[in-house]
Amino acid sequence: RSSDLSESASRRVDSDKMADLSTVAAVDAYMADKSYVKGYAFSSADVEVFSKLALPDKATAPHAYRWYVHIAALTGVKCLALVSAAAGASAPAPPPLPPKAAPAPAPKAAPAPAPKAAPAPAPKVEAKKAEEKQAAAAAEEEDD
Repeated sequence: RSSDLSESASRRVDSDKMADLSTVAAVDAYMADKSYVKGYAFSSADVEVFSKLALPDKATAPHAYRWYVHIAALTGVKCLALVSAAAGASAPAPPPLPPKAAPAPAPKAAPAPAPKAAPAPAPKVEAKKAEEKQAAAAAEEEDD
């Protein structure tokens, strides 16, 4: 039973601390050993505290910065300050480049040549050879 009382007191202390999470310093101290504002999972309490803060400085408030970046990722928040801080940039990002023109369509490939058929035996050649043999035979007969 005494463990129930100490657990209840611990929860009450945590909720008192949660009410005090309005500054980066308070969030940094609170998040030194925690990942979320309430309990062990992302909750509406994280969103509530997140909405009250700007991006903490990574060097001076590392725990608040870690928590802030994590909550930003979970909620899908995209902001220039977060991106440039994560990249280590001190100047604002350059203006976006103008959109590129659509690439030219690729040239159509020439159709593949039809496969060549194996040459069929030429009947004329055979007939011509036969005629030559007959003419040679006839010439031999005349000579005889």
